[in-house]
Formats: sequence, structure tokens, C-alpha cells
Amino acid sequence: MHFLCLHGMGTNSKQVFETQTAAVRAELGDEHTYDFVEGNIPWPKAPDLGSLFSDDDDYFSYFDPSDTASLKQAISNLRSYIQVEGPFDGIMAFSQGASLAASFLLADQIARDGDQEGNYSSGFKCAILLSGGYAWSFSSLQKNEWVRADKTLESRIDIPTAHVWADNDHLGPDVGTTMAAICAPDMRYSYIHDEGHTIPSRRSPEKLNEVLKVIRRVIWEGSFGTE
Repeated sequence: MHFLCLHGMGTNSKQVFETQTAAVRAELGDEHTYDFVEGNIPWPKAPDLGSLFSDDDDYFSYFDPSDTASLKQAISNLRSYIQVEGPFDGIMAFSQGASLAASFLLADQIARDGDQEGNYSSGFKCAILLSGGYAWSFSSLQKNEWVRADKTLESRIDIPTAHVWADNDHLGPDVGTTMAAICAPDMRYSYIHDEGHTIPSRRSPEKLNEVLKVIRRVIWEGSFGTE
């Protein structure tokens, strides 16, 4: 599979997200490819990075979380990128990147459901959402309102999804649950760990193995189960 990869707020692709996902990608094998897309808004370095990454590096955000227009533009930018650089089979995203990915996929699902004429359908077969923030209602964004997407929405993300988050994530204990709830229940797979706002790696082999189980499941279903 060919994956589109989105990093977290105040991080970047090359130094940070490639490092964060290195163990996962190595274990998944060489048959997959990854396109890491940088945010275009300069942003202060995320506190979670600590001293692992230099203060002198450049860090980015995909959107300003205080500005609905910024998120709408990020969704539009992502759609344009997919049209030009795609197709992509899956999307792998962390933190704010997962928030953008899920918000985009909700908008994409509305397009595929035929609720809005002329919207572009991405063709993603699966999504891997890591330490995700909240997704945002696409219809509310059109009215410049922040409304968290939750299970009360009529539309669902209707592709296989893997959800990996921590019950001690500083974003809050309900964030991962809320994101999982907007995805089709018969195609979503979750693993909850206790390592905070991060992705388990080789320092925790058993947890890494559990992460890989849910990711491999959605890759398999995306490749074969939905045909």
C-alpha cells in the first residue's frame, strides 16, 4: 500500500514523524511506501518532543486550531495534494495530523454519500489514526463553527480504521474514544496503551506488537475485505 503520512502539531515529517513511525514501518515490511507531507504553517516546537529534537529545527502545523478558516483551507489543501500526487491507498496520521485526516475523511464520506455535489472522493482504503485529536464536523466548519464530530453524526468514516491512543494522553482520556466512535464499528480496531502522547516502539516490544496487530488488520481489510 501507498500511504499518505501526516505529522503532529509543532513537529515535522523528516526529523519527527519518520522517527516516530520507524519501528512500525520497519515491521510492516518493504511492500509499503510512504509519502510524508509537511504542514505549511510554521509553529513552535511541541513540548512533548523535549530534548530529543533540536530547538533549531523547523516545526509546523497543518492548521491553526483557533481558526476554522485555517482548517477548511487545510482540508482543501489536502484534497488538492491527493489529486496531484495520488492516488494513495491509505493514510497514516498522528495527533493534529490525525485530527485533519479524520475531518477530511468525514468530508470525503459526505461526498461519497452524495450529500454535496462536486466534492472529490479520495479513494482511501484504510486509515491509521495515532494519538488522534478531535475530528471536526464538516458542515459546521462551513458555518465557521467548531463542533466536535462524535457518534451522533449521521455520516461515518466508512473504511477500515486503526486507532492507537493512550489512556493517559494529555489530550484527555476521551479523545481516542470519540474519534473511534465516528468510524464504522464493524471496520474499526483499537489498541489503548499507557505511554502518553506517543507511538509505542521497540522500547516496548509487546505494545508495539499490539499496535501492529490492529494496523495489519486494517491493511488486510483495506486490500481485500472491502473489494
